[in-house]
Amino acid sequence: MLYVCYDNEAYMNTGIQRSSATPLGAATSTSPVGKKRPGKEVFRKDLTGIMIAHRIPYVAQASVHNARDFMGKVQRALGMDGPSFINVLGTCHRGWRFKMEESIEMSRLAVETCFWPLYEVEQGEWRLNYRPKQKRALDEWTKRQGRFAHLYKEQNRHILERAQKEVDRQWAELLARCGEETKVATTPPSSLGEYGC
Repeated sequence: MLYVCYDNEAYMNTGIQRSSATPLGAATSTSPVGKKRPGKEVFRKDLTGIMIAHRIPYVAQASVHNARDFMGKVQRALGMDGPSFINVLGTCHRGWRFKMEESIEMSRLAVETCFWPLYEVEQGEWRLNYRPKQKRALDEWTKRQGRFAHLYKEQNRHILERAQKEVDRQWAELLARCGEETKVATTPPSSLGEYGC
């Protein structure tokens, strides 16, 4: 059995409510921006990592902008003897608040910033499927989404910094697990942990 999760980072079909997959700082209908809270206050849960921890034969992360990578992962997953899981980042222009025609570019930026790396774990063997030539700063992705607009106010910039540090930590951890060199060049950030449901 292959389970494909189309991850748009919230409960989008029922009113854009926050979910465990919603990123830190994102504004949703149930994690609104106000005087007390600047959007979601905890990091998203790593669903791909949770599936890997269950040691199923095949787990992968994919993005809609890279169809060739995605198709290869589907073929490998279907060839497994046992369950397999692919977590696919899918944008939602209404929930993320950007122009619909930018959907593919938003998916690409999530990968280029290493917020959503493309990798797979087959029978316990970790493989990185794509490594950006130059890792881009997370805010190249967040600044183009209305759900993060409030984070660019001076009093909320620390949230962007926390988010960038967490992306950098997870990326270094992934490189190490895949046997890749961990020195990573990042475009200078404009500046950018805790986990919860």
